[in-house]
Amino acid sequence: MSGAAASPARHIGLIINPQAGKASGKGTALAAKLARDHNISIRTLQRFGDLGQILDGLARDGVTDLFISSGDGTIQEILTEIAERKMFRQTPRLCLLPHGTTNLSANDIGFRGRSTEAEAAFIRNPAASGTAIRHTIRCANPGDGKARHGMFVGTGAVAEATRYCQQAFNQRGVRGQWAVARTLLAALRKHLLGKPANDDESRFDRPFAITVDAGGQRLAEGPQLLQMSTTLDKLALNARPFWGGKTGPIRTTVLPYPVPSVLRWTIPVMYGAENRRAPAGAVSFCGERLEVSSKTVFVIDGEFFAPPRAPLLLETGPAFSFLTG
Repeated sequence: MSGAAASPARHIGLIINPQAGKASGKGTALAAKLARDHNISIRTLQRFGDLGQILDGLARDGVTDLFISSGDGTIQEILTEIAERKMFRQTPRLCLLPHGTTNLSANDIGFRGRSTEAEAAFIRNPAASGTAIRHTIRCANPGDGKARHGMFVGTGAVAEATRYCQQAFNQRGVRGQWAVARTLLAALRKHLLGKPANDDESRFDRPFAITVDAGGQRLAEGPQLLQMSTTLDKLALNARPFWGGKTGPIRTTVLPYPVPSVLRWTIPVMYGAENRRAPAGAVSFCGERLEVSSKTVFVIDGEFFAPPRAPLLLETGPAFSFLTG
């Protein structure tokens, strides 16, 4: 009589970016709690140039579950390395610990326990974890020529607002959802007090030349407010500014310029149902691939890159399994 098949052995890895969250110390405190757990491979990312070697070492260690103590920028770099270089024999399950200044991805698919003690306990025993499956968005041809994998890509006002949020709030120690909320309130207030001139670069509620093509069709062209694409279910402030049915891995929304009435449309656009009404000229769709032309910088998971000369190609990347606790 044969016994039940043994579960495959699992090995835990932990990457800590000690500079995450303006050197908040969360990752360092977590590493200290786990220092005596010799079955956990802990690596500290002192320089981004070392990331490839760190991941190669974790692959040699046979890591099956990789925990990441960082913000969105580090996660994007790790996803890119794993997806492009394929150093792991089998892609590890990932767990995002929201230790950064911005934690857009972790707010949707990260570990929900907030204390260091809860994180350490979960890292030691993640077996009963819930999981979420998400594809990356592969930016195939950004301005510097390096393909990138992330969960959110945008241009126009969304890139300008992200830069403003980082400079006005993150650098002063205001982080996470609170910084996003203050950025949104500042933008709404300025918009309601006076319309900007088209060339007023101090405002991000201004027209941006954006063209979007998908499925052999031109879906948006000319002056737009913003374009944003994601594989996450919800964005900052738990917003879901996408509608029309989730029929593909990449959800994209383009909002028009002139800006529709913010008093009428802000809440419906951010939190409406799949069959919501939308302002005239707004476009929301799903797909596996799209092309975006813009002269403004693009933002991918909180990091900026210059637009390429050709349209930016956004395509569906590999699916990752994320441990959520």
